[in-house]
Amino acid sequence: MICIFCLSCGKDDNGPLSKPPDKGATISATSSDTILYVTVDNYDIPVYISIPEDCNLQDFPAVVVMHGSGGMWKDDDPSKGVMSSQNREWKDIFNDNCFVGAYIDSYTGAGAVTRSGKWDTPPETFKISAQFVRPRHANAALTLLRNLTFEDGSKIVRPKDIGILGFSDGAGATFATLYDSNATPPGWKWTQKYDGKEYTEADGVRPPPAIPDEGGFKGGVFYYGGVHGHGYWGGNPCGDDALTDNIYQVYAPMLFHIAAEGYLAENALCMVDLLMQKENPVELNLHENVGHGFDTDELEQSVRARNNTIDWFKQLFNMK
Repeated sequence: MICIFCLSCGKDDNGPLSKPPDKGATISATSSDTILYVTVDNYDIPVYISIPEDCNLQDFPAVVVMHGSGGMWKDDDPSKGVMSSQNREWKDIFNDNCFVGAYIDSYTGAGAVTRSGKWDTPPETFKISAQFVRPRHANAALTLLRNLTFEDGSKIVRPKDIGILGFSDGAGATFATLYDSNATPPGWKWTQKYDGKEYTEADGVRPPPAIPDEGGFKGGVFYYGGVHGHGYWGGNPCGDDALTDNIYQVYAPMLFHIAAEGYLAENALCMVDLLMQKENPVELNLHENVGHGFDTDELEQSVRARNNTIDWFKQLFNMK
């Protein structure tokens, strides 16, 4: 069950993140930035919606954005409703290319600001898990976008042209969101290991969500994230038996941006190779001379990655 709450803002007006009355999924045509809420697992999840202007389109493709472990908000303060600089930069990129952006705050509802301290260890980390909680947030945002209308009843987003993009912990969430749930072997046990201890569904580990009945995301982009998930998908993708021991497969095309000097690069590169062996629709951009978190305006590798991402989404959405 997904409940929707709405707070509309004018141009460049990021209103406070207070919970407004239930208004459904209808927004004013004059709003450029809107904060909506979806309720998932009894948590109210903020979704910041940015609608491009001056695009001469009746409806838009959209991209759901999953933040990294540092959280979504400027100065770690959700009360002001001002997104981090990375999200604001991507909002401008999407606006310039006529994409609706939907930015999900996966932490505030659970009481976390960043994935650090207790939020990085069981059992608290299970409340914001990139493997099985954040994908449910992403799917809720997907449903929200498909049902989002202007006041005249017209659809805002093309229901089949919605992608997903994630950074770091959000890339892991993107990775999990695009898991082909039909590939799960019969009797598979969902577990994770932290500091040598195995946790099961009895401890709070959950299966990933199934592909939505109305269809999932059209594709996704992965920026320098983790792929092992503490053994969630089975064997280490770099292991000799990974082809049989690791069950992960994608249900939609995926573009990987991996930093050659990033601390998560080895497993991610092994996973891309593994998926290619399984003939999954994945592409790799390996960025030399940069490490984790290279998505910033000041780096030429970032500029290339951002341009490549937009080109990839435009091809995915059949945009001229």
